[in-house]
Amino acid sequence: MKKLAALVLCLLLLPSAAFAQGARPVTIFVSGKSMQEEGQKAVIREDRTFLPLRAVTEELGYTVQWDQAKKEVTMTKGSEAVTMQIGAKSYRHNGNTEAMDVAPYLDKDRTYVPALYLGKATKLPVRWIADERIVTVGAYPQKDVAADKRIYVKEVDMSFALSADADVEIVYEVSDKEVAFFEKSNRDGGDGFLFSLSRAEHPMREWNYSPMLLGEKDGLYYGADFRGDPHMAKSEALQKKYEKATAKIDDILMTVRVGK
Repeated sequence: MKKLAALVLCLLLLPSAAFAQGARPVTIFVSGKSMQEEGQKAVIREDRTFLPLRAVTEELGYTVQWDQAKKEVTMTKGSEAVTMQIGAKSYRHNGNTEAMDVAPYLDKDRTYVPALYLGKATKLPVRWIADERIVTVGAYPQKDVAADKRIYVKEVDMSFALSADADVEIVYEVSDKEVAFFEKSNRDGGDGFLFSLSRAEHPMREWNYSPMLLGEKDGLYYGADFRGDPHMAKSEALQKKYEKATAKIDDILMTVRVGK
């Protein structure tokens, strides 16, 4: 475990050829969710990985406040409070001062903070995947399910659980490379796609529609790709079923595991 922590630290701090100017943008996954909108990209600066503080921490449930006079940003969640100042190589965590080797900065009215120290401040694991130019903060939440309730699909080497519901039924189909999930009523009419599970060597090149990163094993990335649209339903009744099914996607994803 100590060796792994040291490796992650080195990857976050040391220069890399992958940081070369003109390389692919760096994608952030927060709690498994990809952040791909404007202002949600990580930045490589001074050979360090910086994250847009507000976008990342609000996704994690923090409240962010900006003090223009002091050039300070404070994020709070429950009893936790972290304050960072633009240009200062230290931050305050619940009243205690902690040192950093780089300082937050402003760009287009956005505060960027070093990924490593944001991870320390929030007590969440932060990982830099150099080959894929991905930064992960935390991991997708998981829900325990009894073994006899799990469905294993060897084609993608993933398992999951589907809950019974009298109002809506979610079904799935297996191909060589993915498991596709549908709302059954709409699927019977030729549509109803919700999301797919698959594994990829290069997730940001193989996944395209707001993907979720759910796991990693032996150099492969396991996740969900989204393409469903409730407005494709052919009637109001079917659209309501579709929307109910869409609301259950998170419940399914929390049961997904690599392997059985």
